[in-house]
Amino acid sequence: MSFSETQNRWNSFLKKIEERFTEVLEKTEAALPLLFEATDFETTTFSNAWQGIYSQASNLIYKIDDTWHEKVGEAFENAGIDFNSNRFIQERNKGYQIKFDLEQKLKSYEVEIFANAAKMLVEKVKDVLSQDFCCSQCQAKLPIKDNFFRSYYSTCEYCQTVNTFEPGAKARNVEHFAIHALGEEAALEHYLQYEQLKFQNYLENHEVNGKDQLIKQYRKYVEAYLKKRIEIIPDYSDRYEKDLEAKIAFVANY
Repeated sequence: MSFSETQNRWNSFLKKIEERFTEVLEKTEAALPLLFEATDFETTTFSNAWQGIYSQASNLIYKIDDTWHEKVGEAFENAGIDFNSNRFIQERNKGYQIKFDLEQKLKSYEVEIFANAAKMLVEKVKDVLSQDFCCSQCQAKLPIKDNFFRSYYSTCEYCQTVNTFEPGAKARNVEHFAIHALGEEAALEHYLQYEQLKFQNYLENHEVNGKDQLIKQYRKYVEAYLKKRIEIIPDYSDRYEKDLEAKIAFVANY
């Protein structure tokens, strides 16, 4: 098989992977929100369903590397293309680039769909709680704070009775689901840029972007994530510096 024929088959394979990848995510876009509502916003079911879809999309991405190593690289060599030549490296890097682009799309999609689910869940739970939170003395309805994940005291404006707001198990569970999803959404841009810097090093096979530059970019991601978490639950401000340094140290050591 000639170089051109091998190249055409490689291009066709990569195009099919991209098309199939897009199909998987498009079906998800319609199905997952419906599932979430049908299960009364049950986060475990939602997460499990996404994991199945994530596996399908990831398997498509992995096929790029597998197919190159098992078939395509050898086919180019059989066509007389030396593995150290620019043409060989360009074809190999073409696969690397598409694989990376799809990984970035998958990450972005995951963050978006979980953030949207978190917002839906927060509004639903807040609406339910607002109907039930009444003054224990005069039964007047009391407002629900945006930060309703934890217990707090609320003074009735009519009779001045101090009431204790208890969010309940479902609202407390929302804290753990929503905080991470919305934090990831707020920090996504910085995370994608961090991954881009790492990929440049991988593609060039040497340190185009140094360790300090990578850590600096990762710090932006962590800062945005933690600040969003504090915005949702101010109590986390006491842990900000400790959590920031712990996350940075982990990546620095890695």
